[in-house]
Formats: sequence, structure tokens, C-alpha cells
Amino acid sequence: MELKDLFKSKVSVFQADLKSKKEVIDFLVDKLSSQKMIANKKTFKDAILKREGEASTGMGDGIGIPHAINNTVKEPCIAFLSLKSPIDWQSLDNKPVDLIFMIATNDEKGEAHLGALADLSKFLMKPEFQEALRSAKTFKDLSKAFDIDSQTKKIEAQDGKYDVIGITACPTGIAHTYLAEEKLIEYATELGLSVKIETQGRRGTENKLTQEDVDNAKVIILAHDKNLQGMGRFSGKQVIDTTTKDAIFNGKQLIEEFGKTDKTTTAKAVSSKDDEVSDDFSLKKFAQVKGNLLAGVSRMLPFVVAGGIILGIGFLIDFAAGNGNAGDLFGTVSPVAGWFSAIGKTSMMMMVPILAAYISYTIVGPQGLMPGFVAGLLADGTGAFAYAKEPSGWTGLWSKLFPLKTIIDSDGTTHHVQNIPMQSGFIGAMVGAYIAALIVFGLTLGFKNFKKSFHGVRDIVLIPVLSLLGISFSMFVMNIPLGYTMYGIQKFLEILINHKLLVLVGAIIGFMMCVDMGGPVNKIAYVTGTLTVSGTLGEGNPLATVIMAAAMAAGMVPPLGIALCTLMFRNAWSQKEKDSAKANWLMGAFFISEGAIPFMITDPKRIVVSAMAGGTITGLIVGGCKITLGAPHGGIAVFPLLKSGLAANMNSGLGIGLGVGLYILAIVVGTVVMATILGFWKTYDIKKGKLVITN
Repeated sequence: MELKDLFKSKVSVFQADLKSKKEVIDFLVDKLSSQKMIANKKTFKDAILKREGEASTGMGDGIGIPHAINNTVKEPCIAFLSLKSPIDWQSLDNKPVDLIFMIATNDEKGEAHLGALADLSKFLMKPEFQEALRSAKTFKDLSKAFDIDSQTKKIEAQDGKYDVIGITACPTGIAHTYLAEEKLIEYATELGLSVKIETQGRRGTENKLTQEDVDNAKVIILAHDKNLQGMGRFSGKQVIDTTTKDAIFNGKQLIEEFGKTDKTTTAKAVSSKDDEVSDDFSLKKFAQVKGNLLAGVSRMLPFVVAGGIILGIGFLIDFAAGNGNAGDLFGTVSPVAGWFSAIGKTSMMMMVPILAAYISYTIVGPQGLMPGFVAGLLADGTGAFAYAKEPSGWTGLWSKLFPLKTIIDSDGTTHHVQNIPMQSGFIGAMVGAYIAALIVFGLTLGFKNFKKSFHGVRDIVLIPVLSLLGISFSMFVMNIPLGYTMYGIQKFLEILINHKLLVLVGAIIGFMMCVDMGGPVNKIAYVTGTLTVSGTLGEGNPLATVIMAAAMAAGMVPPLGIALCTLMFRNAWSQKEKDSAKANWLMGAFFISEGAIPFMITDPKRIVVSAMAGGTITGLIVGGCKITLGAPHGGIAVFPLLKSGLAANMNSGLGIGLGVGLYILAIVVGTVVMATILGFWKTYDIKKGKLVITN
């Protein structure tokens, strides 16, 4: 994306007659809202004003850059405004402004627009660019101004050694960071010195300084408004430690007087324990569990939502085609239904690997993406290369290493089947992501002293190959105990079914379905239910599929409970949460428990406990009413397949009617219980100051 692409004619205004900073902000926010560039005017304006309250966005030279990174932004853009008469903006140079750039961006649209925003500083520092904007009368004039060459002609370093080096960083990482960088480059070049400036901005660390750069530099300037990473490189070095504002306006003086004034200090020694190898490799990031998980979930969620909805369409089509009794083939019998189901299954198949990949990526950067993704694939058994029910050829290659059960069909055909589940599912993916990140972190530390000429081999060959082997072995070992755990739980449930303890079975399954919403405990309960549908578990017992019925009903409770709670207790949720919860109605209706995961990760204690209470009650009702279900998925689409053992003849109209009616009752009761517990709990904690809701 080019910088000029962020400017839009519909939010560009020329020679406006506005008299104050407040008028300008109100005008531009209204403009963005009316053009549907932002979803919530108040929320975005509050974010702009909050940033203004932290430090002036008047950058000097008559330029103001109010900006906000906010999820209410629908389309990242820059709203431009030139004024007839300059106004006060409390600028860094105490001069009024007449050129305003309101930057509206978010964290959901990738890196392209952030890169373009970083280039804005290169233009703003050019007097000829400023003059072109002041004389612009149309959007065409504005676009033409970007044809000006923005590159500063830097002086080449001698023997790779730079005279001036530095780091720039500001809290938001999209304005002061790059303005300070550009000004330091400009000042050094003007003084005839070679220069290299590292930026620690929104895009991460760029133009990174090596230890060799630091050791050979004559001038070191650290211009920052937040903590810097990688300070171990400067231990014992003479540096000027200052702000981005100082670098922007006094950078030339800082360079000229380096070592001659009391602004020059000795950088404190930083131990290897506290230092970061780079911004992508920090032990501190491993402790940011909530942020890491949220990063993974935010990337995973589109796969779940889109895939789940489209899969639900496949179920509906197959049901409408009269294929409701297709068992585990439901959703695939009708060719049209199968077309939709294939899309949904493909998307949802990727959610666990994507989750693990981006958790690892968030912790250690790009090198963590591949081993994290593989950890998710192996945890979920995606692709069946490692695990398969019946290993053969290229499928179940890991399963072949364990004892297989021999089954002989009535026609004499022999099958060698793996009867012990070895996938660790959702939680295995999260744990695997951390293991992958730890492996990459260790390898990076081990190889940090490689000569520069070998960095390509290190980054492209050694770390990827060794991290892949490391995470694969780790997942192989980790999946073994979890596999046996799953096997033991399934055998326990089989004993309960055979002794007709259905109320207890329903309660246990309902509880398990809500413990981790798509995690291994949830998957144990669900897989156990599918085994009853296929006849593998409880064969010959007509009530065995109570497990499937309890699993699906309880699995619908968490997303529905959250959605209902946002309506019953509106003040206990942020606007973003309320908007996100709307999709949970549809996801819950089609038995997609994963819709509750983003909420569970941000508020695990309240969500999980309330969900377990609601799910347990739902499962208890299902078990007590002896409700059975012969389909493994589908939510409301398979309700007509429900039956109740309370009727003398389960296959009669009465049996089906009781099954559907009591099943809906069980889900409603569990949903209300969860929503009530969750809502009162959140409300109580808000009053006590334990929970703060921010919009």
C-alpha cells in the first residue's frame, strides 16, 4: 500500500474556516463517521482526545497529526484538512498549525497501512511538500504533492561503520517514532555524517542496529517516549538519552555537542537475564499470556465464525433434502449441502493450527510461525499424517508406533485400528505454541554470535529445521499421556452408560463440554458422543446417544449464555464485546462452542465457572429426560432427530415431541443460569472495583 492510498477524497477538505482545535477534531470525526470510515463516532473521538491528553500531536512547522489506533475504525485512512487561518495546537515548537492529518487506524487490517503511515514522516519533513499542501485546492492537487521525492540523500558509511546511530520510539509507534527518525537522518546528513536509525514502532523493530554498529559509532542518540528493547547492546557506552521531541527539534545540536555536555551519559549495564535479544525475542513476552492468547484467537476467529456459519448452511440444506437420518454423514449426502459443508469444514479445520501459529508468532516473531503452526496441526491431528484411526500408507505414521487393535469383519477382512486417541486438541495447541516459541527463543540465543555472513543460513535453514524437529518431538511426547487420559475417561463413561446412570452421565458430559470450550476436555466429551452415534460405544443400548444429546446441548450453552448476558446486563460489557457477542446467537444455535473462546480468554474465571454451571444443569436435564440424538453435529438443524426415552415408544410422535420440547427447555434453562451467574458476578466485581469496563 502506498501512502497516497490512505488519503480519500471524501475525507479531504481544503481551506476550511475553523477557529479552534476542538472544532477541527469535531469536524474531522464527523466527516469520518458520515463517510462510514468509523463505526462508533464517540468511541473514536474519545481515543483521539485521550491521545491528545498524553502529549501534543502538533509536530511543528504548522502540522498537526491527531491519531488513534482503535477497533472502531472500519477502513484505515488519513483525513486531511487545510485551514484558511492557523490555529493553536499546543505544538512542540509553540507555533500554530494549518495542516492537519487525522490518522484513523486499527490492529486488524495487517501491516500494509502501518508501513504507509511510517512513510508520512518522510514527506512532512520536506518544505516543498508542506508548501504543495498549503496551496492545494483539490484532491488532485493533494495526490500530486506525493510525487515529490521524499528520500533524504544519506551519506554512505565507510567500511560499514556509521558516524551517528540511534533508536526512536513513541507509545503509539506511528507518528513521533518516524518523525524523529527522519529528522535525525536529515540533521546527520546536513553535518556530513553517515547515519543509521533503528525504529521501534508499530511495525516492530526496523533497521536494527547490530552490536558492530554500536561499537563503531561516534554518536549514539536514544530518542524515546517509552522503554526501549535491546538495551544490552549499549551497556557502558556513551549515549544521549532523550525524547523524540528533543530529537525532532534539537537533533542537530545533540549530534554536534555529543560528549561535550551533561546530556551525554553512560548507558547502564544490562544483564543477559534482563536484556532482550531483539524486540521479537524477549522472555518478558512469555509472561504476557493473555495478550499472546488474544493475538492467536483474533487470527483464528474468522476461520471459526465463517466456517461455522457456512457449515450450518450445509446442515440446513441436507435436512431440507430429507437426509436428517444420515448419521455421521449428515451434511454431506446432498451434493449442494456437501459443497457448503466442504467449505465450512476446510475453514474450521484450520482454526487450531492458526491459533497455535499466531500465539507463537506473537511471542518470538516470524520464526515462531512455522513451528507454532505445526504444533497446532499435530495437536489436532489435522491431515491425518501423524494420527489416524486406521493407519495405512501415508496416514497415521505416528499411530503405527503404538499397539494397534486387530478387528476382523464378518467377511474375514482384517483391520488394524488405533484405539487410543492421541490428539491433545485446543489446549495442546496453546501449550505447543509456547513450546515452539521457547525452542525458537533458545535456538536464537544459541546462534546469536553467528557472523553476519552466516545469518541467512541461520535464519532460513538452521532455526527452521531444528525448531520443526524440536516441536514435533515435543508434541509426540505430550500427546501420549493426554491420549491415555482420553481413553480412560471414555471407558469410565461407558461403564456409567451400561449401568443406566444417565442423569450422572448427562451432568458429567455437560460439565466437560464447558470446561475449555473446544479444548481437550470438551473434545473428549464430544468424541465420546460421536462414538455412541456410530455404535462404537454403548452398542445395543438405545439410550447410549444421551451422551451425544447432552454434549451438543451443553456445547450450545456457552455462546448463547454470553450473548444473553450482554442483553440482560448491558452495563457489564464493553461495546466491542456486545457487538462481538451478536454472532454467538448464530454460533450457539449451530453448536459452535468456540464462539465463547475469545470471551473465555479475556475473562476465564467468570466465563468458565458460569458456563460449567449452566452446562451441568443442561446435561442433567437431558440425562434425566433420557433424550437421545442420532446426529453428531448441526445444532437446531438436527432437532427433529431428538427422541425421549420417557415415552413408551421413543420412535413415536410423542417420543420425538417430548425429545424436542424437553431439549429446548434444557438449553434455555442452562443458558439463563449461565447468563444470570455471569451477569451478577461481573456487576458485583464492577461495583467493588475489581473489574473495569472500557469502551
